[in-house]
Amino acid sequence: MSMSMSKAIRGLVFAGLCASFTAAGAAELVVNGSFETNGGAGTNTFAGWTVSDQSGGSGSFYAQTGTAAPPPNAPTTVAAPPVGSFAAMSSQGSPGSHILYQDVAIPAGVTATFSAQVYVNNSFGGAFATPASLDYTVSPNQQARIDIVSTAAPLTDVGAGVLLNVFQTQVGDPLVSGYTTVTANLTPFAGQTVRLRIAEVDNQGVFLMGVDGVSVATTAAAAATAVPTLSDAMLAALALIVLAIGLALMRGRRQAG
Repeated sequence: MSMSMSKAIRGLVFAGLCASFTAAGAAELVVNGSFETNGGAGTNTFAGWTVSDQSGGSGSFYAQTGTAAPPPNAPTTVAAPPVGSFAAMSSQGSPGSHILYQDVAIPAGVTATFSAQVYVNNSFGGAFATPASLDYTVSPNQQARIDIVSTAAPLTDVGAGVLLNVFQTQVGDPLVSGYTTVTANLTPFAGQTVRLRIAEVDNQGVFLMGVDGVSVATTAAAAATAVPTLSDAMLAALALIVLAIGLALMRGRRQAG
């Protein structure tokens, strides 16, 4: 067998092994992150999520579809859900504080990335106010935020229980913002169960906060050391290579004889 043929065969085998190498698959940890599974438009029931509204306040997070805000602000036009047919959106008729949350167990040994689409419409409130509180009786308080929170902390904690602040409106921000993507690296929390908390507080006027496409996507951090595997197609290709080697050896023996 010629040297050039030997090199070609070795190259084909190497390419085949590289192509057959498979990294560990990604996994989605958030349940119903697009809020498609719900109690119906205008309800505040979402599969996989818990809604908590401060006692005595007005409003909640509701299943929103189309371009109309949830009741009692249905005449108001809002951005349509960017993922699927539904989003979760806060709506109220007077001051209130609203939290939407889900606990997520992040496996050890993975990389994890949080992402979400967030909409803000504070055109009725006049300005943002961001005290260190989710209590609507603290005035002024007109803010929206997304946090990664310890499951051992009180639900409304904005102090030591907040492991990572992902998003928060700030004084001077534009009052209306179309759906924008927010992301965060959650890899430091691998091996832990954390709480995804979406919160909106209002006592200065109606505040519509929409959220959609909430995700915690993970990939095995040790993917680079995964054992190579061969697909059926690659096995067939290697079989042909072996056959070619055999034929080349037979041809070489005949020529030598």
